[in-house]
Amino acid sequence: MTTRPKVALFSTNFLEYSQTFVYDELRHHERYDVDVYCMRRLNADRFPWPSVHVMEGASGPAARLDAALCRVTTLSARRYRALVRGDYALFHAHFGPGSVYALPYARALRKPLVVTVHGYDVPLLLSDRRYHPRFWRYAAAAPLLRRTVTRWLAASTELAEMLVDLGMPSDRVFVHRLGVEIPQEDPLPPRTPRYLLMVGRFVEKKGFVYGLRAFARIAHRYPDVELHLIGGGDLEGTLRDAAAALGIASRVRFLGVLPHAEVLATMARAYALVAPSVVAGNADRESGLIVVKEAAARGVPAVGTWHGGIPEIIDDGETGFLVPTRNSPALAEKMAALLDDPHARDRMGRAARDKMRRCYDLRARVRDLERHYDDVVAGT
Repeated sequence: MTTRPKVALFSTNFLEYSQTFVYDELRHHERYDVDVYCMRRLNADRFPWPSVHVMEGASGPAARLDAALCRVTTLSARRYRALVRGDYALFHAHFGPGSVYALPYARALRKPLVVTVHGYDVPLLLSDRRYHPRFWRYAAAAPLLRRTVTRWLAASTELAEMLVDLGMPSDRVFVHRLGVEIPQEDPLPPRTPRYLLMVGRFVEKKGFVYGLRAFARIAHRYPDVELHLIGGGDLEGTLRDAAAALGIASRVRFLGVLPHAEVLATMARAYALVAPSVVAGNADRESGLIVVKEAAARGVPAVGTWHGGIPEIIDDGETGFLVPTRNSPALAEKMAALLDDPHARDRMGRAARDKMRRCYDLRARVRDLERHYDDVVAGT
């Protein structure tokens, strides 16, 4: 039996609940086997994987010292030995800061290094946040990454252009859009009572406060409609306070952090998704917003913003609507347009689903990723 080539995948914290897309890629490889290397193991019950090498949490003083040194220097004798034994064809790191944990081993073992960037990690190199204790290694390693990384995979065209502007060789920068699973059957769940939905971490770049303000503008016109939020984070208190101040607290439901299957089920029953993303004050931004793709795959159109990679997903007026960022009146107008015209809403939902089939099917996107792997292994 032919042995499949192996990939060492570096994910600093495997796995944050908001990074389901990493796990989806892992599960759908067809021609490569993947071992995960991480600093911390998170949410193992949600994201089980048979081969995960974890630095932190190991027993014994020698292992704890090795983990502490790796956290500071990125170097670990234990990890180096595991990577040698693994006989990997290439290394792949998700997120720019995570690439520093792969960089010294890729150089020492002369392995191709693929880095996928997702949003915050590219503008980070231009902001003062690069000096933060969490990120200074990434900033310091940027010149070496520029020389070493075999292939950069950007989740949106905007991020690819930013990488080139930062001096990454243009012939090593590629756009690789992440895919989503497409349900086998066209979903036709009941959509009564009607609710609009926002999904994501409660952080500034999601722009959820603009979604609340937009809903407050139209709530009186649609007494049967609620706004539901799935997620959690530092801004939850701020968002709850905003809902109360806007007089819509009784019409807004905070559902918390849900298992992915429940997120998808809630999404499939939604009347529309609202994705009011913005560039945050720290320059964090979206790339290709997965929840917009997941909603579209279930026939749910979205109202999003002209931001990041969202316009690559939503065809304005065809599969959903796009509005300027931080513009609650425009957001409210398009939310109302969908609520006023169920037939247009269904037409957009079908068009959105068709686009996901053509452009964002997860299995097809993972096959494309494996072609990138083939190229770097072959040296092309």
